[in-house]
Amino acid sequence: MKKLLITFAILMAATVSSFAAEAAKPNVILIISDDQGFNDYGFMGHEIVKTPHLDRMAAESLLYTRGYVMPVCSPTLACLLTGKMPSVNGITGNDLSDGRSKPGQREALAERMHSNSLILPKAVTEAGYLTFQTGKLWNGTYKDFGFTHGMTDTAGRHGDAGLDIGRKGMKPIYDFIATAKAEKKPFFIWHAPFLPHLPHNPPERLLAKYKGKGPTTQAELYYAMIDWFDETTGEMDAYLEKNGLKENTVILYLADNGWNGEQGQKSNRSKLSPYEMGIRTPMFVRWPGKVKVARDEETLAHVLDFPKTILDITGAKNPGDLPGLNLTDSDTMKARKSVFVESYTHDIADLADPSKSRIADVVIDGWWKLIVPSGVKPDRPFSSVPAATALYNLKSDPLEKTDVSKEHPDQVARLEALLKARH
Repeated sequence: MKKLLITFAILMAATVSSFAAEAAKPNVILIISDDQGFNDYGFMGHEIVKTPHLDRMAAESLLYTRGYVMPVCSPTLACLLTGKMPSVNGITGNDLSDGRSKPGQREALAERMHSNSLILPKAVTEAGYLTFQTGKLWNGTYKDFGFTHGMTDTAGRHGDAGLDIGRKGMKPIYDFIATAKAEKKPFFIWHAPFLPHLPHNPPERLLAKYKGKGPTTQAELYYAMIDWFDETTGEMDAYLEKNGLKENTVILYLADNGWNGEQGQKSNRSKLSPYEMGIRTPMFVRWPGKVKVARDEETLAHVLDFPKTILDITGAKNPGDLPGLNLTDSDTMKARKSVFVESYTHDIADLADPSKSRIADVVIDGWWKLIVPSGVKPDRPFSSVPAATALYNLKSDPLEKTDVSKEHPDQVARLEALLKARH
């Protein structure tokens, strides 16, 4: 009997210890804005756009102002879900080239996605979290990707009902957090609102703040959409603080791709292009008391760093084949010298052969940036690549106005070698 009591006590202690460890795990919210230029924030120096809530959150975070993503949304989101580049995870565009309504298209893309070693929400769920999907989620439902809860329950193109988040309020997130709290579970939220993405139809009260202040009416609409995104993000952050959740909730932020606020889709150096306005975004991680607040304007951050960081924070299983770094590890991040971006056409020419729709390779090494076009032509008029290999010094020329490849052939050769070594 004594041995039985001892064994029972040990089991009870282990159970209590397990519950305590689970309760101590931090909550995680991944925020992904949609079609937003890297300089279109107050904290990035924009003189018109107002983003007071994001400004405050960035000021409370470890902020990397030089973050890089893929130039269009579905490939970037696939990178976040799998921890791998488009040429590896297989999702190089938004649709198959023979039409977005082709029967079985979304299923084919989902099957390719799920052949990867990691599906991030599934891994986090398996680590004991309640997980919630909002906003954009291509090629499947929240259940397909391993979320325990979600808004997208029909496999479609953008995210269907999930796209209501932000534009129609934030209540689904608050209801989910209440559920996690009642179940005494840590939570992970994928918050990818359709903001400031088209349609640019902001509330009139927000548009009124920008009328007459932008270079075009189109730009003013876009600025108001960013304000809307900032406002709803601030509401969510206020909810965390009001409910005593801020200190134990990690916030991670990036945009899925860039946008040219002044010219919109008329710009050929915006979304879908390998230029800075298409692929650069600020990235930050806020973890009160755990991650030192800093603004880093030199270190290169990358979309693949987010899955690695989230796995480390949540204790979820890492498959061991992910190239990303942990964003919270400043020393390791600073030691990185180069990041790479793959630029593809909007539609996928051949799911089995990424090279058929790859328009350019990009390497950023320190302040040097090389764009190497492949010869494949973009399939959308608002994207472009250089006619030939182009070199830019981002320190002195952040918007790539001057190609200096002829003046620096040694740098071109060195960066081409980096690209070649990567493949």
